[in-house]
Amino acid sequence: MTDSAETHEGTGEIQHYLDGARLIDALTAHDPAALLVPAIAAVLRDLNLRVYPTSSDLSDYMVLDLHGASIAVQRRPDALYLHVDTTETADQRIAFEVNGCGEFDHDLF
Repeated sequence: MTDSAETHEGTGEIQHYLDGARLIDALTAHDPAALLVPAIAAVLRDLNLRVYPTSSDLSDYMVLDLHGASIAVQRRPDALYLHVDTTETADQRIAFEVNGCGEFDHDLF
């Protein structure tokens, strides 16, 4: 099983969690050649997905952990909310692009 649910500390919210290492084990259990591309296997092994369900007009709050960063997404009635957390990395800057409008840099300190 690759999905689990637990109560989020401090808020009491239910969190659903997908562990990448368990996912790749499940995908390859019956067919080890199922993931022939090593790059995909490496990404899946380091991937974590957390979903915090909501009961309001907001979408579920989804957090993807990859490359040492956490990227959160939530659809709101008036906007798409994105949150990036790099506190566990040594990154000094985030470079990002939205809808092909050019790259922007955001200094973190």
